[in-house]
Amino acid sequence: MNPEFWFTEKYSENCGFTFKVKEVLETNFSKFQRLDVLDTYDFGKVMLLDGLVMLTQRDEFVYHEMITNVPLFAHKDPKDVLVIGGGDGGTVRELAKHTYLNSITEVEIDEMVVDAAKKHMPFVGCGYDSEKVNLIIGDGIEFVKGKKEAYDIVIIDSTDPFGPAEGLFSGEFYANVRNALREGGFVVAQAENPYYDTKWMMRSINNMRKAFGDKVECYLAYIPTYPSGMWNFALGYKNEAASGMFDKQRYEKLNLKLRYYNSEIHKACFALPEFVKDMLK
Repeated sequence: MNPEFWFTEKYSENCGFTFKVKEVLETNFSKFQRLDVLDTYDFGKVMLLDGLVMLTQRDEFVYHEMITNVPLFAHKDPKDVLVIGGGDGGTVRELAKHTYLNSITEVEIDEMVVDAAKKHMPFVGCGYDSEKVNLIIGDGIEFVKGKKEAYDIVIIDSTDPFGPAEGLFSGEFYANVRNALREGGFVVAQAENPYYDTKWMMRSINNMRKAFGDKVECYLAYIPTYPSGMWNFALGYKNEAASGMFDKQRYEKLNLKLRYYNSEIHKACFALPEFVKDMLK
């Protein structure tokens, strides 16, 4: 009889998240990181990078809908979007649903992630099927240097803040991103969680504040397979705060078939628990 195979991602020395694995579909190494794709009983296909859960088939839609639709519907007239990271394709999949966009540019440093998503995870890898998506395999940190008012929205869809992604959490990087944004633009970045990764969450937010001053706000989404289930996004803006803006007419005209984001969530996600507000002070 074959032994049971369980995977555990440790959140601390004393706790973690565990699930039973059907099969290991791929294990691979690039010069940046280790990649594993698992087939699981409860969460479908799962992608790991350096032993950490990046996405699962069961709940990836929450993350990808929230990192894209919040800034898009807050912006008055978005036309050009830059994604840094996001190699699995889920973010550009959501962006491609916004047919009015002129361009979607993604800069992903590790082609191995893109190839694995296309091969094993077509539910996100299909994002690269859109003709509007321009995929560049390269370093997003270098890509934004010298860019001036080229994008309406920049999305930082990175891995956790160490290894190849660590530079995406720096103040210098956010200063370059601010220069790359047009007036009225937004940058949004995944910013960890307020339970297990308070240090990294606040490092990301404070470095964004170095470039945007007090024009930074946070919003939350609930993703069961991410540490604590409560996930934070940091959003920097050049003019008006996203929390007070929502293009109802464009939202209703598009009539997107989404599974998490809606007009009520757009407003509610900016309502923060008191302990998170205390951290942000």
